[in-house]
Amino acid sequence: MSAGVSDSGRYVITAHRDNSLILWDIKEEKWKTFNGKANVYSATFVPDRDAFLWQDLNDEVKVQTVTGEELLNFNHFPTYGHLVSSDLTTYLSADQEWNVFKGYGDNRKPVLKDGISPSFIGSGKLLNLAMAEGKSYFITAGSGDDDDPIEDYAPIDDGRRFSRYSGVTLWNTQTGKPVAKFQGNSSKTHATISPDGQWIVSADENGIGLFWNTNQPDMKHRLSSYHSGVYLDDSPYETGDPRNWDDSGLIDAPSGLHTFTIAVAFIHNSEYYLRFGNNSHFAALFKTGSPWPVKYFDLGQSPKLVTYGSNYDRNTAIATSPEAGILAMGHQSTGGISVYQFDPDELTLERIWVVK
Repeated sequence: MSAGVSDSGRYVITAHRDNSLILWDIKEEKWKTFNGKANVYSATFVPDRDAFLWQDLNDEVKVQTVTGEELLNFNHFPTYGHLVSSDLTTYLSADQEWNVFKGYGDNRKPVLKDGISPSFIGSGKLLNLAMAEGKSYFITAGSGDDDDPIEDYAPIDDGRRFSRYSGVTLWNTQTGKPVAKFQGNSSKTHATISPDGQWIVSADENGIGLFWNTNQPDMKHRLSSYHSGVYLDDSPYETGDPRNWDDSGLIDAPSGLHTFTIAVAFIHNSEYYLRFGNNSHFAALFKTGSPWPVKYFDLGQSPKLVTYGSNYDRNTAIATSPEAGILAMGHQSTGGISVYQFDPDELTLERIWVVK
């Protein structure tokens, strides 16, 4: 249900439907059940450490090293996604209603709390969180889009029913204030921020893919569809079809591939990222700053991976280490994982370990 990869690329932590928390050692090709009572949405790694973050069923959040040493623990509400900084001083978490909080215990304060809709229950997915430590940025992304400027609606408003911040939003990690809202996605949306904090990439279940440079947040760029090209917003009306497409940079796409997207994740530093299709065993490789797919990777048809179904509540079972070029993915109907190694020189993605 959730997964994290260490920056070193050696370890993977996963939480499963039966509440087991499993630590995987890629180098030794070994795994062990670390705990049997884990929050299924809580498994992730701490940046720059061989230590992972998780929560037990008594709502205690813990940071532990791969050898079992406990570095941090505290009581918290049941998390539906959380992150912690490498120095363990900044903790971000989301609840079932897509509210976001910074800190824990007496220092916990709401960052986003402006409505009960949309939510995990209403949307069938988590409000995803991603952080770029060096730039003091984090992003949230959930569902839908709106045209409301930040100035018109405060992110804290207990009386509001419908959130004005359910789409892709950039936040200042230190102040907890919104920096920019990125418009254009539709329905269930997943987004990520590059490790250097320069690029934000989003894509959704309707096939819309977008990217922005955080230095120019008002300038939206469209990702190419795999078959039609880049949709031109300012194209003139043409008889029979008001749309116009630039297909100049297209490469041949595998048969049956579609752009409906379940997740996006950086795979090599801040240079390359992957876009994972809903109901698809293919992933598309993109280079930051360009709308065009660079290459398509067949992730393998057996065992079935989390991307094979419409599992937006499980896209946290897709995890990468951009530093090491490692991708780990949960399986759709078994408790194992598949691990891949990306080569940025050869532009290959090789499956190096499968546990069924």
